[in-house]
Amino acid sequence: MQERLLLKQRSSYYFVIQKEDVRPWENQQESTSMSINMLGSHLGSRRLQHVKDWMKSQIVFLLAYLEMLFQEIITSRKNLEAFVAKCEKVEVDADEIASAEQQLQQIQLHLSDFEARMASNLEPLTLNSLFLLHARGSLTHQSQMSVVTLGPVMFHREKSLLTPKSVCLFWYIAGEQSEEPRRMFRITVKSAAPGGKLWREAVCCNYEHCVQNLQPDTYYTFTVKRITNFTLVHVPWTDTLHLKTLSSTGEQGLKGIPNNA
Repeated sequence: MQERLLLKQRSSYYFVIQKEDVRPWENQQESTSMSINMLGSHLGSRRLQHVKDWMKSQIVFLLAYLEMLFQEIITSRKNLEAFVAKCEKVEVDADEIASAEQQLQQIQLHLSDFEARMASNLEPLTLNSLFLLHARGSLTHQSQMSVVTLGPVMFHREKSLLTPKSVCLFWYIAGEQSEEPRRMFRITVKSAAPGGKLWREAVCCNYEHCVQNLQPDTYYTFTVKRITNFTLVHVPWTDTLHLKTLSSTGEQGLKGIPNNA
């Protein structure tokens, strides 16, 4: 449960525009790209940003609510475990039994709510809603804006390769998703010294990149993220990897230390 929640908290959220006769999440990029310029011209950048801000607030609320449910479930479970341990040692009274039964029912309700919300996203926002009334026309006919979730981009820490002057990085999309076609990524390299001076930046169209001309025996901080456009609604987390180049010749794999901040 905790791993699934963490995955959702680290995911990125984008909006797409879809026709109602397109099945959910089918041809997302195509349906969005056909209408995105029309949407911008109808709404204007300020009104579109207002819609995105509303979507982001709903996502932030959903993630916070899921975290609250998770903590409630953990706390109630610990209380029940303590009750069971007490029952094995001493006799408990009717009030304690009733309280435990009530907590068990509450856990079941929280679990049901948690699972339902984990499986859902924002309800689709129809393009003739109150946000978009003046944009009616060919764009809004049987169309809707939806929020889609893309799993977080994460380093393959166990695959990282180091030499005295280079680091080869590998990454993947966490969760059940396969590699995303035509996706671009941005890699940043910073000094791990106080101040974190930007050392280098690169754009990649695959899932690996080798950083050359580094200093031997030196710590560096690496980040990886998707290159986004204005369909991005919310990206709460970016994976960070701390590695030290080798001080002698040779190449070896090294696990990085994740930064969960």
